[in-house]
Formats: sequence, C-alpha cells, structure tokens
Amino acid sequence: MRILKSYGTEGGVIVSTAAFPEDFEITEPVFIDFDELPVPFFIEELKAHGSKKAFLKLEDIDSLEDAEELVGREIYFSLEEDDDFAGFAGLEVFDAASRKSVGTVTEYVDIPSNPCLEVQLPGTDETILVPCHDDLIDRVDEKAGRIYLRIPEGLI
Repeated sequence: MRILKSYGTEGGVIVSTAAFPEDFEITEPVFIDFDELPVPFFIEELKAHGSKKAFLKLEDIDSLEDAEELVGREIYFSLEEDDDFAGFAGLEVFDAASRKSVGTVTEYVDIPSNPCLEVQLPGTDETILVPCHDDLIDRVDEKAGRIYLRIPEGLI
C-alpha cells in the first residue's frame, strides 16, 4: 500500500488499500519505508475513506508538514489473517514451475513487509528463507502436505 496524500492540517493521510480498515490489526505498528528501511509508527485513528482508500492518523505525525513527508511512501500493515501462514509449518515446499521439492517448512517468519517461510533443505541441516506472499502461492494441497510456490529465480 502507498500513502497517497495528506489530509487536513493535523497530520492525517489517505492511503490506498484493498482491504477494509477493520481487517487491520491496529494495536500493532505500521511500517513506512525510509531509505529502504521500515520505520514503525503506531496508529491513532483508521477509518474507511471510500471503497479503496482509508484515512490514517499516526502517533507523532501532528502537522501538515509531517504528513507531506510521508506522501508517496510505501506503508505496511499487519493484517489479522497473517497468522494463516503459520499453519504452513510441516508442509513440503515445491517449486511451482519445476514441480521439484525444495524442502520442508520449519517456521513462518513474520518480517515486516517481507513475510517468509523458513525451509529446511532436504538431507541437510541448512535452511533458507523463501518469500511467502499470496501472489507467490500457486496452490496448497493440505491432503498431500504440500505447498507450491512461485519461487523467484536464483533464490535456490
């Protein structure tokens, strides 16, 4: 998501969003990229502003000037359903393109703006982190205990 514009003179901003504000975990901080580093901010107020936007007021952002510094930046929320990925532990990971086994999920690692699955490589004690995002999940076959991911080239 991205901060689209400032709103009012008290530090509010408008953000683009595909989810509804009530789907966001507002007790957790949001993260805004500054020089490619995620900086945490806590939410004072969050409410729908049309169908694909939300009004957001962050703690310590109290003026139009402060809000203007945020415009155009990426913002990352914690969605309440993010814990769904934690259920992937124990599944065997397959590369969706080659259909070859990559290893077994040992843990979901919730890195802000880059959630990953820790995958143990077959026959070793070595693990790698594989990005875990809805866009990269080809399918999950719970019966077979498999998850098929579109793994970025060069990662493995």
